[in-house]
Amino acid sequence: MIETDAGLAIRRIPNASALADGEIQGYAAEDAIRNAAATWGMPDFVFLPEQQRVGGGVRELGDGLLLVGDLAAVIQAKSRTDPTDKIERELSWLRKNVEKGLSQGSGTVRRLKLTNASMTNARGRTVPVDGNNYTWLTVVIIDHLNPPLGFRPPPAPSDIPAIVLLRRDWEFLFDHLRSTRSVLAYLLRAARAGDIVDLGGEPRRYHEYALADIAATPDPVAPAVAALVEAKDTSIVSSARAPLAPAGHDDHPSHVMLRMIMEDIATTAVPAAQEPDRLLMLAAIDGLPVDQRTELGAALIRFMASAARHTGTGTLIHSRTVIPNPGEFTPLLLLVASELSDTSRDALIIRTNLLHCDFSAAVGEWEHCTVGVMLTPSTVSGRLWDTSTSALWGDPGHSPELLEQMRALVTEAAVPPAAST
Repeated sequence: MIETDAGLAIRRIPNASALADGEIQGYAAEDAIRNAAATWGMPDFVFLPEQQRVGGGVRELGDGLLLVGDLAAVIQAKSRTDPTDKIERELSWLRKNVEKGLSQGSGTVRRLKLTNASMTNARGRTVPVDGNNYTWLTVVIIDHLNPPLGFRPPPAPSDIPAIVLLRRDWEFLFDHLRSTRSVLAYLLRAARAGDIVDLGGEPRRYHEYALADIAATPDPVAPAVAALVEAKDTSIVSSARAPLAPAGHDDHPSHVMLRMIMEDIATTAVPAAQEPDRLLMLAAIDGLPVDQRTELGAALIRFMASAARHTGTGTLIHSRTVIPNPGEFTPLLLLVASELSDTSRDALIIRTNLLHCDFSAAVGEWEHCTVGVMLTPSTVSGRLWDTSTSALWGDPGHSPELLEQMRALVTEAAVPPAAST
């Protein structure tokens, strides 16, 4: 129950999901924690525990990792078997295991920063992990049927941000946001704020943050990208952080569109050496603000209906461009074409290049990813569409002359301009 300016708001938070039968409770809890992140987030961002040799022995790198873009979390799961009704005994168990989990998490981050590791995600794909490329967070997740009230976790034992929450609250966050990056961004925000709450208080804190974000003045369009936004009248700029309403509550099919596109990208066969590139693209799309996804999905559905009705000559192309304020998320180009043709392929490649170069020039740096996604009517029975992608990172080295040629192609309709939206 949260007091708001409009009165008392009530939100019912379900209990944690039931653990699998026939498995040791601790392992079952770890599986449930990873499964929640893989189901409501993406399995590509969920990495299984790995063992790393340390001196004469081996140590496990947490009970799992989440890696999405430049954010990462070490998961430490602590499950209470045979809890008692003695409050002091349960508080003692919590103190001991939370402190242990926090220490283990810090140790895992230190080891990953010292020595690279090969980690396997929930899709069974292995990628190299350099711990120095991420902003880290330790998440200690408590699995307890009836934790005593009033337990306040200790602060992080190192400079690595840390947060402690119930498995119920972990599942609430993933179900509410349906985005791995959004969950990690929220947890990192809460951990850095230092306002430690009682165990079990995460839903309340989340809603307080969401209400504060609603009351706050939205960030203005950054001057660096203002001209670019004005030139692209279908662009979206958002600084939303903690949406109050659950993801997709207003239009679930439209919200699911981006997840379906991400699944297409995730299940496309690529060489193993390109797996890090795939994860970069998925992380870029997953970085889109949750409260913008429904509108984007609805636009794509409208574009697909229009493309399906197209009977004229040539290739009809609709587009939507997403331009963030610098440092917030990734520039994104979304196209829907009436057919997969040389024209539509050129449109995807050329427009992605122009968006990447224009945005990079505006913000004055190139070290970011720009992603282009195109949907076309599928030639495969049972599929609604085919997904094509293009992505750029860093300076492609295009000369001013080449960029002007690309613009001329768009302007002169050799690559048809986007239909009015």
